[in-house]
This record gives sequence, C-alpha cells and structure tokens, in this order.
Amino acid sequence: MSDNVEAKQHEEPCLVCGEETAVGSVFFSDRKVVQDPDGTRAYLCSSCVARIRAAGHHEALNNATSVGEVAMIGLNLGGTH
Repeated sequence: MSDNVEAKQHEEPCLVCGEETAVGSVFFSDRKVVQDPDGTRAYLCSSCVARIRAAGHHEALNNATSVGEVAMIGLNLGGTH
C-alpha cells in the first residue's frame, strides 16, 4: 500500500468545511466529535463550531440526534471558511 493511500485512510475532515481535523492538524486539539447512535463518527473544526454557536445553534451541537443533522446546520450556514 502506498503512503498516500495509507494517509488518506486516516484523514478526519470537518463535516461542514472539509478542513483536516486529524492528529497533527491545527484543528485536532479543539475539534468536536459528533457520533450517530449507530457509531458513525464525524468531526467539526473549531471554526465551524464557532460559526454554528454564533448563529444560535449551540443547543443543536449538544443535542444533535445524528451526524446528518449537524451537517445540515453547518451547510445552511455556508459550510466554508
């Protein structure tokens, strides 16, 4: 397996903007992990978390019932830096 393919297996992009949040990235230390009841995990960078909270959706980050719900909130806010 090439190093490039192996590295891609470990990428953990932000669910909203796609920025890398994996170990070694600038967003790793303050990323938010969102998990579906089925165990599916997704990540949000600190910039997207701040935008979601600033738009008054901080409750949704804590009470989201699915990764998809958080993604929709983020996408409705623009989804890019």
